[in-house]
Amino acid sequence: MRKSGQITVFLSLVTLCVCSLVCGLVESARTAGAGWYLKMAADSAMDSVFSGYHRAAWEQYRLFLLEYEEEDESGSTWLKYMEPYMENHGWYPAVIQSASVKEISRITDEHGANLKQEIQDYMRYGIWDTVAEESEAETLWKKLKEAESLQTVSEAYSGHAREAARMERALEAIWKSLENQEEYRKKAAARLSGWDGSGFRTAAKQLKKEAERLPGLIKTYEKKADELAAHLEKTRADTEQQRDDLSEGIRRTMEEELASYESYISENGEKRREIEAMLSGTEGNAALIDRAVERSYEVEDIIDDWDDEDEGDGPDEDALWGSVEAVWDRVKIPELSFRAGLKEPEKQNLLEQIQQMAELDLLMLVLPEGQEVSKGVIQTKGLPSVIHTEDILKDNFLERILTDEYIGRFFTCFLSADQKEVRYEQEYVLGGKSTDEENLKFAAARVLTMREGLNLIHILSDSQKREEARALAAAITGITGTAPLTGIVAFFVMTVWALGEAAADLKALLAGDRVPLIKTRETWKMNLDGLLTLGEQGKVEAGQEKGEGKRYEDYLKMLLFIEPSERLYYRVMDVVQINLSRKQPDFTMERCAYQAEIVGTGIGKHLFWLGGDPRYTMEVHTDKAY
Repeated sequence: MRKSGQITVFLSLVTLCVCSLVCGLVESARTAGAGWYLKMAADSAMDSVFSGYHRAAWEQYRLFLLEYEEEDESGSTWLKYMEPYMENHGWYPAVIQSASVKEISRITDEHGANLKQEIQDYMRYGIWDTVAEESEAETLWKKLKEAESLQTVSEAYSGHAREAARMERALEAIWKSLENQEEYRKKAAARLSGWDGSGFRTAAKQLKKEAERLPGLIKTYEKKADELAAHLEKTRADTEQQRDDLSEGIRRTMEEELASYESYISENGEKRREIEAMLSGTEGNAALIDRAVERSYEVEDIIDDWDDEDEGDGPDEDALWGSVEAVWDRVKIPELSFRAGLKEPEKQNLLEQIQQMAELDLLMLVLPEGQEVSKGVIQTKGLPSVIHTEDILKDNFLERILTDEYIGRFFTCFLSADQKEVRYEQEYVLGGKSTDEENLKFAAARVLTMREGLNLIHILSDSQKREEARALAAAITGITGTAPLTGIVAFFVMTVWALGEAAADLKALLAGDRVPLIKTRETWKMNLDGLLTLGEQGKVEAGQEKGEGKRYEDYLKMLLFIEPSERLYYRVMDVVQINLSRKQPDFTMERCAYQAEIVGTGIGKHLFWLGGDPRYTMEVHTDKAY
């Protein structure tokens, strides 16, 4: 039996609306799924792009670097990795036609922050249990800052000690001139008593010549005095900030020692007034000397012109020469109420020689016997630190500890066994010089300065050593008690003593031994006799510590700890570039990406579309950073 079916217009319209709604819902869900599919594909392709990191950089330095020739290169590579996802699209047909690199951040960008982040990521999650806590880092930083500040102050004032010594030499020249004048005056008087006119005039001329030197000697002294006063005033202002960095006890002790400088300037004012008064008192001597010489000629003429046939027994020579003596007795040589100069200037010179040796040829002084300095040369052209010269980036304490630990683990130094063309990599990060030798000199000088400051902290904290320094200063000046000059020389002795011990410390460090950060009486090696021997012979003996204290590498880390952050990170990049470019000459850190953002554009296709063009434009964003 045939059955017939029919549908009403209303039901047809309802069915059409329901089908359209279902298709729209399905297409909407499919479109959303297509977006997620493309995002997943884009991110996966970006992961594949960044998996092409520089293998040597990872193996040698644990750094992820995406090397590229052109910025668009990453976009082309990304498109290649997108092709399999477009071919196997399933319910999500689409074609990505182009890709543009919207942004690329190089490892050298952001003032070094990109490299910093890579180092921090590796060090935090790789060796977390081997680094110090932040509180320990802060304590260390304060101690190093105090040592650096104290060394800066002591260096400035030790220079004034040399100025004071030169002033004393100028005063001694004045004192010696007065002594010579008195000797010539007495010699002339003796010749007069023997009626020796020629001998008298010779001595009188010597006296006059010596007296004529006096204003120049006084002028030299006044110039040196003015310079010292001005330099001291400037030093007080310049070192005010450094004094604030010192702990209360060290600052108080140092101020006690430096008070001698103020007292010396004050005392020198009294000396200066006495000298000026003395000069005005000697101005009439020249006229008296000339008058006495002239009278001596007159007396000789009278005696020579006397005619034996004249009446009497001859000229009264005693009276004639007595007239000359009357004039000569009015010549007065002033005396100083103080003794000028240094009693044992040779010891002061030995101490100054130690400073000169440390300044002129430090490596010759501290390099262990048998050790040779690398002759490596660094080609600085094109290095990141040359291109980027700002200093904006900052580290906190823990970040800097981790970075310094990273440098110590991956970079070589003077004591490393690696035989590289450029060997002193840690020293380069610290100094940034163009040769290994210059970098070693710079690092050695910085270690010496650090040790000098730390040693001076110990001396100022040890009353026994301060007394020993005062005793040597008293021997040099010839003044006992608390005379200002002795105080100045005593502080100078302390600074040179700290320097001499630091030189011995540095020699031990370069030999691979250990040196305690903070010295004690038991670990202190050099006495004052040894210090003077160092100044005489120019040879320092290493103060070795077996199994105690810190090594040379540790001191380098401490110095890196106080270096400006941005400069440090760019020099790290320099070392990486230098070493990687030996096997790959065209390698540069400037062409290594750390992060990139890519935008892909293409065409998608609707599957549940009832009319019109089923194609539509689409765009997908993806970004990635190591």
